Amino acid sequence: MPRLVAQSPEFAGKTFDLAGPEVTVGRLPDNQIQIEHASISGHHAIFRIKGLDYSLKDLESTNGTRVNGEKITEGDLRRNDIVRLGNIELLYDSEHAAPGQPMPTPSQRVNLLECATHGRPANFVNASPIAKKARGAQSKAWTLALSLLSLVAIAAVGYFVWAIILSAPAVS
Repeated sequence: MPRLVAQSPEFAGKTFDLAGPEVTVGRLPDNQIQIEHASISGHHAIFRIKGLDYSLKDLESTNGTRVNGEKITEGDLRRNDIVRLGNIELLYDSEHAAPGQPMPTPSQRVNLLECATHGRPANFVNASPIAKKARGAQSKAWTLALSLLSLVAIAAVGYFVWAIILSAPAVS
């Protein structure tokens, strides 16, 4: 059974079942769903059964009716739509999921072979914050420089060890 689940803090968690071909909502007690809040008009909106779900019509309310942020005068509802009556938000919950999009007809399909490109587009820009690893001559130069620096460090250590051994007094 379709229902409205209050999302606003004033009515959080409260549910209103939608039963019957027409369900009126408003602040006055003669509505099937009475929501006592200053932003709700006396006769704010009406829900009408349409297929498996409901449609919603604003009854020229003072603060208006919105579905998923869009102001409406009338519109069909789908599962998980957010309905806003005045300042009160309600989740429209239905056991009927919205139908999926149909598959495209063969004439609308895209031939991927026609779309194939070789290489990057001319205006391609890498937006990654991590620099690309250097390749080619530049990386070889760094490898060579580090290798030479390592050889110089080993030679320096060897020289200091040799100098210490030569300068040490002979033990008799």
